[in-house]
Amino acid sequence: MPVYHVHFTCAADYNARRLPYRPAHLTQLTTLRDEGRVVAGGPEPDGSAAHIFYRVADRADLDRLVADNEFQRAGLFVAHAARAFDDFVEPIERLPPDAGWKVTLVEGMPTDRAGASAALTRLRTEKLVNLGGFFADSRGLAVVRLSDAAAALATLETAGGWDAARLTARSWSQTL
Repeated sequence: MPVYHVHFTCAADYNARRLPYRPAHLTQLTTLRDEGRVVAGGPEPDGSAAHIFYRVADRADLDRLVADNEFQRAGLFVAHAARAFDDFVEPIERLPPDAGWKVTLVEGMPTDRAGASAALTRLRTEKLVNLGGFFADSRGLAVVRLSDAAAALATLETAGGWDAARLTARSWSQTL
């Protein structure tokens, strides 16, 4: 079953308005995770964006889950973009709800996709990457278990298979 990464753009007043909706949102995502339909999720610390990794049968299922998302219905998410992984590295561990791990999302192009994929798997085994994978356009995305962006970038750069000049990093709070 495909895994999708959905990047949500948050409303300008997201941080000011989200707290009343947060318990229902966390319950909803935790239930979906228990059902196997959510892999991970959480916001960027500045409140400008959020990321949810969904495991669903097809795009129609994904669209229904996005439309039903508590934050989406409350107007806290104002836009979203979804991409399906065609190669996905499963999470090394399942976080408790509201974990708030300070991690870094690193995205970019590999110079050698097979080498970069092997590096992701190795880094997962070493507990430096929690999850990640590659999209159809060969771009990769990894949740690096380091809060420092420079250190997260260096982790992928030195692992092999990645184009260091084309990697970007952003802070993420992996909530579940």
